[in-house]
Amino acid sequence: MDQAYRKSKLFFIVTFVISCYLIFSFPEHTTTTLKRVRGWYTQPYVAPLVGLSILAFFSFIKLLTLLKPQQGEPTLVQGLIDNLPYYQVVVITGGLFVVYIYALGWIGFAPATLLFVLALLWLSRLLTWFWAFCAVAAVSMIVLIFRVGVNIWFPDVVLYEALFSDDVLWFTNSYL
Repeated sequence: MDQAYRKSKLFFIVTFVISCYLIFSFPEHTTTTLKRVRGWYTQPYVAPLVGLSILAFFSFIKLLTLLKPQQGEPTLVQGLIDNLPYYQVVVITGGLFVVYIYALGWIGFAPATLLFVLALLWLSRLLTWFWAFCAVAAVSMIVLIFRVGVNIWFPDVVLYEALFSDDVLWFTNSYL
């Protein structure tokens, strides 16, 4: 059996299943946009749904072409176990992304994004002073563009509410 064929089939099955799960669990993870005094409060809503729908659709189309049974092919579970070592970076990155999503509400956008990008740099073995500086600059530019320029704000952060008060709390919730 061709190893690339099995990997491709397994990849599209996993992609389709995860995309469908995320689409169906979408309403519990998102809220509609609210207009407040400091600007628009938002959580990801339309763009992730469109992206996940496109990913699920094309994975399903590709699966239709790959699902013809072939002689001597391992079962789905056996194929997953055999190919899991080839996807360990993808699994680690996916786990880091889940941690990043939950960290947004606890430690804020800027620190969570910076830690996520630095973790990805470390995982790809590119964590040097140069790339760390580029990560800090990129996160700073993203904050300036979306928070100051476009006026998009995330809900207040639990950690900042516990540590700070008044003007410092407003600043940290606004720019971190």
